[in-house]
Amino acid sequence: MPHGFDSFQAFQNFAGPLRQRMRERYPDLEMGFQGSAVTGRSADEHKPFDLGRTSDFDIAISGDSLYAAARERGVPFRGDGVSTGPLGDDDLHVLGLEDIVSDASDEAGRPVNVMIYRSIADAADRKPTIKVWF
Repeated sequence: MPHGFDSFQAFQNFAGPLRQRMRERYPDLEMGFQGSAVTGRSADEHKPFDLGRTSDFDIAISGDSLYAAARERGVPFRGDGVSTGPLGDDDLHVLGLEDIVSDASDEAGRPVNVMIYRSIADAADRKPTIKVWF
């Protein structure tokens, strides 16, 4: 279970509806938590999750329909074409995810950052990932 949740039920109550809302636009979407919510420490400064600050949630999303839409709409991918960086407001808007991610940030009480990967397996190959399967 990712850091930032008091119980598995709280994780399900947040992640399940978030995944479902995104699947309304991209039915084959898969999702996984990454970053300090998984490792317990920030990548840059190695600070513990939520210690002296409010940590964010980094969420990897993938799916053929999402990947194709991002490519068609000019969302910038990193050099190897496997992933994007965290999506900005403009990218979220063109993909129809802006309100969903904004609502998720409000609900979580912390920033939610979303990155696109070609596949959830690619995401897990790059960084520790807790896949949302429910």
